[in-house]
Amino acid sequence: MKTVQAVIEALASFEAEHDETGNMHRLYQIFEDFESLPNRELAMPAMFSLLERFPEAQFGSPGPLGHELEAIPGYEPLLKESLAKQPTALTVWMVNRILNSNLALKDRKTWLDTLHSAAKHPHAPPFVRESALHFIERQERRGNT
Repeated sequence: MKTVQAVIEALASFEAEHDETGNMHRLYQIFEDFESLPNRELAMPAMFSLLERFPEAQFGSPGPLGHELEAIPGYEPLLKESLAKQPTALTVWMVNRILNSNLALKDRKTWLDTLHSAAKHPHAPPFVRESALHFIERQERRGNT
């Protein structure tokens, strides 16, 4: 039987490829039966760490990482921390999904500020900055800012 510790170790040793399909396939294998594990929230730091180690890699939208993170209650503070360390295409995309939900105005402003920070982050790859700016513009057009 798979354990949370085994998932954490697999994520820590994961090496991203340039091939999104290959990354997703290997991650789906790692996360097989993950949703049934007790204490799976303990794997969240390793999940975000993987994204931060490979900021230019493609892991799907949402792909296995996004699906699993969003299924764990309380992932949002770690998402903010991860974006402050190293914005990635997936973490910026996840913020946009949060902004697409029904949020209080104060929370919406906080998440938009998080996207603005990602768009200016000195270590963010250019396409991640562009993605953050795109999502900011999209949210402003929605008129909920």
